[in-house]
Parts: sequence; C-alpha cells; structure tokens
Amino acid sequence: MQAVLDPIEARVIGTLIEKRITVPDVYPMTINSLVNGCNQSNNRAPVTSVTESEVTSAVERLRERGFTSLYTGAATRVPKYSETFCEKLGLSKEDSAILCELMLRGAQTAGELRARAERMHAFSSLDALEAALQAMSELTPPLVVQLPREVGARAAKWQHMLFGGELPEASAMALPPSKQARDNALEERVASLEAKVIELEETLAALRTQLGG
Repeated sequence: MQAVLDPIEARVIGTLIEKRITVPDVYPMTINSLVNGCNQSNNRAPVTSVTESEVTSAVERLRERGFTSLYTGAATRVPKYSETFCEKLGLSKEDSAILCELMLRGAQTAGELRARAERMHAFSSLDALEAALQAMSELTPPLVVQLPREVGARAAKWQHMLFGGELPEASAMALPPSKQARDNALEERVASLEAKVIELEETLAALRTQLGG
C-alpha cells in the first residue's frame, strides 16, 4: 500500500508512533499534547512551530485515510487520537521505529538510526538494522531509499519515501518555522531596514549640503 504524506502529516504520525512506544501513559494523545509533541525541541529536525489548527486538520486528513483513529472512552473528556498507520501498512516493530525516526529527524545514516531508534526498538546489531532498511527499500513502492554518499562522509544516509518520492529535506520547507527561526528572520529584516534608513539619511544630508553650498 502506498502512503503519501505531507510534512505536517509525517510529523504527526511520527510523533504518535514515538509516544505510543516510549510514553504509553500519555497515549492516545489530545490535540494539545500532539501539538507539543510535534514542536518539541529534542529528537526533531527541523524544530517547528505548527499550530493547533494545522495539527487538527492533519489528524483529520489522516483519519479519513485510515491512518489515525479517534478515541472517545468514557473517562475521556476531550477527543484523543491514536495512529493506525503502522497497522495499515503492516509495519513490524523494527520498521515502525526506523520510519518514525526518519519522519521526525530526516535522512540519517544506519549508525545514527540504530542509536536514535534504540528507545523504540533495540536492534541486535548494525547489520540487523541495515537488513531492515534494505528490505523496506525493496518493497513496491519502496518505503526508504539510500542516498548517494556525500563527499567526505563515512556512510550514506537513508531517507523515507513517504513524500511521494520527493526529498524530505526539500519538502520539509513546507513545515512552519520555529519561533526562534521567525524571531531571527525578523531581527535580520529590522537590521536591514535600519541600515537602509541610515543610508537614506546620509544621502539626504549630502544633498542638503550640496544645495546649501
């Protein structure tokens, strides 16, 4: 089965998988806790600032496709959501852990994946993880692909193919930037405008001197 996600949907699914495995006490998740999970600063690349409305919309789109499920237990006052993505695609624990890390942190080497996915699944060896990656890359359509090794790099990186074949790093630009990134951009814009004002003032002063002369 082919699953094509947009960047926010991938962040939502990755967060749901992560919390289901690592902190089951907070799972299923409310929209508020899901927003916080998507935007947390650790284990995320890039760090984002998705809004409640963006997450709600993504969850509903995923639910329409059977990738998330609404939980409304008797003791639950607010709606909670769980992921059915792994079951829908028939993913093993190993595959789920790998895809989760790739959705949350982008392309990584096998060594990075083994270290970071350990909190969800402890691979017996690097060979075992690479075998899982290879198997996922040979599916039709493939779930992951190995990128050409970068110049100077010791190992090639792997990326997921859930963006319909597009590079996650490029598609990730569609994710809302973090507050820090927005603040930095604003500071740069203000500094640029201030420099232009100073330049205009200097030009105006020079013109006044010429006219006065």
